[in-house]
Amino acid sequence: MDPAASANSRRINADASVSSREIPGWAADTAGVTLRINARVVTRLLQPHQDIEPQFISHFCRQTLSSSSDHVTAECAHFTIPHPYCHISHRPAWEEQTEQMFFHVAANHVSPADLDLLAQAFRRYTYTVFDRFPITDLVSMEFFSIIEIPVTPSASTGRLRYLIPREANEYFFGGDQDINFVQFNKGPRPASTAAVVGLQMVTTTAEDSSCSICLDDFEVMTQALAMPCGHSFHEGCLKEWLRRRNSCPLCRFSLPTAE
Repeated sequence: MDPAASANSRRINADASVSSREIPGWAADTAGVTLRINARVVTRLLQPHQDIEPQFISHFCRQTLSSSSDHVTAECAHFTIPHPYCHISHRPAWEEQTEQMFFHVAANHVSPADLDLLAQAFRRYTYTVFDRFPITDLVSMEFFSIIEIPVTPSASTGRLRYLIPREANEYFFGGDQDINFVQFNKGPRPASTAAVVGLQMVTTTAEDSSCSICLDDFEVMTQALAMPCGHSFHEGCLKEWLRRRNSCPLCRFSLPTAE
């Protein structure tokens, strides 16, 4: 593990008000290049007195494997990349960020087509983990990725194969033995138009400190869009959020989904 990541974990775990958990990982393979990824999530046990932006960090290890059958690592490079919360919570920004990360880590070692596929697999994992935790519970989320590159990669096929261990299967999918792309596509669904239109505007008070999507402060006595659960957000922020998923960013209260 990266020394900085280990030190960060020790610092966070020293606080008795938080809980750290290791999230099962999975792997994806294309043209002989394998991405192995897992995560660590730290959540708070007590709600803070003010909104605190969670930390998101990606750790990469690029390994070039030797040509021998025992796959001895011939070269290894490490990268640690912090991210603003707004990147992972906004799909277009996160797609751009992941493409830049994979280009930075492995552009001279993996073909552009295969890099795009690996970035896609990385995003699927990060979305799957991110959607399990309400924003208000998060202290930090770290992703640990190993990119294993053979000395002579195979020709690009444009196909991505997922390798999901039993533990990850049970954690993410309830133990289904038939893991396939259909299940990945059963991720967050947008809220229905009727449900969004039915949301009510409310007037913020001194207790409404900030919008938890963009983290900008509310002005007192300004208009905000409220979910049925009572959580309020900037109108534009919430409508953009609900175009991608049907749940409240804070408590995961669910609106009806689009057909």
